[in-house]
Amino acid sequence: MLMRKRAWDIMRDDYTRVEAGSGLVSLIQVLKDAVSEDADNHIAVVVDETGKYKGVITMWNVMRKLEQCVFSEDMLLKYSDGDWDRAFTRACKACSDKGVDDLLEDNVPSVQPNDPLVVVVESFLKHRRGWALVREGGKVLGVVFKSDIFKEVSRDVLAQLT
Repeated sequence: MLMRKRAWDIMRDDYTRVEAGSGLVSLIQVLKDAVSEDADNHIAVVVDETGKYKGVITMWNVMRKLEQCVFSEDMLLKYSDGDWDRAFTRACKACSDKGVDDLLEDNVPSVQPNDPLVVVVESFLKHRRGWALVREGGKVLGVVFKSDIFKEVSRDVLAQLT
């Protein structure tokens, strides 16, 4: 099964996209909506204005960025009055104008559409990620998440054993 099925067979072509240069607030909203719809869909593929692939931003990249803003030395000094809510609001406002381009990851797991699922799993393990982009000729065709592979494998295993 892992050799017969291909990345193309199980990839999601409705992956989350954002344009390079988007603001942090719009990225957070897009990722929040994506995760609300499907908890596995926690990455955004970043494209330029022509639709060319630039990189990937994960929800963890966003959390690190927020941590930098909220817990920066300036923000902590402003917290000295003991009003955490007010300090948090100030930090959010300070972060809201930040762009997302510095969050881009370009060394991400990528596979070809015809790669068997065993190659997709190897890519997950090599990059220590639970997802991989399906790319061809520099273009992103879709995304495969570990849950997609588990669904395929479990369906085949249960079909053989029940």
